[in-house]
Amino acid sequence: MTHFAITNINRKSILKKTFLIIIGFFLTGESKSQHTFGSFYTNDALVNFIKSGNKTESATIVMVPGLNLTSYIFFTTPDNRKGWAELFADKGYDVYMVNDPKFDFATGGIMAPFNVPSNGKPATTGSSQAWQSDIWRRWGFGTSQGNPYPDAQFPTDSFADFALNYPYVGTSSYRYENAISAVMDSIKGKVWVLSHSAGTQPAVLAVHQNKAQVNGLILIEPAGPPDSTDFPDFNGLHMFGVYGDYISSRNQTSRKLAVETVSALFQNAGGISDVVSLPDDSLVRGNSHLLMQDKNSYYVFDIIGHWLEQFSTNPLGIESKLENNIRINLYPNPTGNEVWVENNSIDNIEYSIYSMQGQLLEKSKVMNQKIDLSGVPNGLLFIKFDHKEQVIIKKIIKNGI
Repeated sequence: MTHFAITNINRKSILKKTFLIIIGFFLTGESKSQHTFGSFYTNDALVNFIKSGNKTESATIVMVPGLNLTSYIFFTTPDNRKGWAELFADKGYDVYMVNDPKFDFATGGIMAPFNVPSNGKPATTGSSQAWQSDIWRRWGFGTSQGNPYPDAQFPTDSFADFALNYPYVGTSSYRYENAISAVMDSIKGKVWVLSHSAGTQPAVLAVHQNKAQVNGLILIEPAGPPDSTDFPDFNGLHMFGVYGDYISSRNQTSRKLAVETVSALFQNAGGISDVVSLPDDSLVRGNSHLLMQDKNSYYVFDIIGHWLEQFSTNPLGIESKLENNIRINLYPNPTGNEVWVENNSIDNIEYSIYSMQGQLLEKSKVMNQKIDLSGVPNGLLFIKFDHKEQVIIKKIIKNGI
């Protein structure tokens, strides 16, 4: 398996903005094959799963919802669109959605086509539906309940349908991370762990228990993300983080900074890592804390899907290795007919320029720390650098797109 290593030097560069806009055009929604839907209990946790009808390799994703949220947020949306779980199944991934063991699905909250297995825990007497009275402001829907932001991506007209799917809270002595870990144990092959908000804390603990089985973490506005204490356990794992809008008013600034900091730790420990801030890196505004429920959820899904593709199919059809002992930066970016190469290695490094479609446009050597771009078309370009056995790929924009 080859890795297409995309490094992240400046997360707020115009390059990333344009790149994310481009991949956002390719929205996913069609079903490829018949999938299998089911549920089971482990460690008191109800697990909903989708077995892909067109599974590829050992692709599996374990999803962990945030506080007082369930599989619902991954399976569908308040305005009845297909959720991320089924979109991943369409792309060939098996998907497991792990619910908090304390939830009482025997009382209510189960969704079709899933059911409550007969061997599940019985209903909890007096269990009530979870509720957070200030979620409109805290999750970026609007200034207060019933008063959405003008650019709100969350389908506020369907909020009542969303609220119906809040879980009933019962009791359990089982720890959430042990349930997540047990799901991983039931899976053959490596997994990706996708966690949302406070679901990240038990997800990180579960990754510690199963680190040899984990490819990496996909963090959706996480609370309790990994930090320096998680290394060297997490050496070699990968990480992708994504954030929506209204970070300051939602008091999420420190969380976002923590994720950006740990992203660098993943890179320094041999992983591939990136953090996307949607208001900074795309033209789409109004994203809420529930990115998988927003009206542009397919757009965000495609950003995640594109990032994951580098670990399965190399879009350029070339071998790529991320090595720590060669550092290359290109500037200015965007640029015109030439770009300067800043590196800690030697001159005369070989390079190849590819179009976004993977077409080889030019091949030469870096001379006098510059690359001549006059002979290649404008637009988004990939520049592959070769030095001995090492390869680094950079993205650059020539004269805009």
